[in-house]
Amino acid sequence: MQIEITEALWLDTGHRFSLEELAAQSGLPADILRQLMELDALSPLDAAVPDFDAECLALACTASRLHHDLDLDAGALALVLRLLERVRSLEAEMQTLRARLPHHSPYLP
Repeated sequence: MQIEITEALWLDTGHRFSLEELAAQSGLPADILRQLMELDALSPLDAAVPDFDAECLALACTASRLHHDLDLDAGALALVLRLLERVRSLEAEMQTLRARLPHHSPYLP
C-alpha cells in the first residue's frame, strides 16, 4: 500500500507573497515564475516589488502540477493557464445563461 502525503495551506486573501515565498509554496522554480510574469500569465500585485496574492498562489500551484506532471516549459504553461482561465470563464457564463432559461432543470446538460 502506498501512502501519499498532501500538504494543505489556509489562504488569507489579504496575505501577500514574495517571489521566493511563491516559489516555496507552489513548488515552481523562481526562474519559471519570472518567465510566467514576462509572458503575462502571472501578474504580481506590484511589479516593482513583486508581490502576489492568494489567487496567484493558486495559479502557481496549478502551473507547478502541470510542470511536474507533463514537463511543460514556461511558454506551454502560460498557454495552458490562459486556456484554463478561458474554460472557467465560459463555464461561468454558461451557468449564468442556464439559470435564465425558463423551466430550468438541474438535470439539463
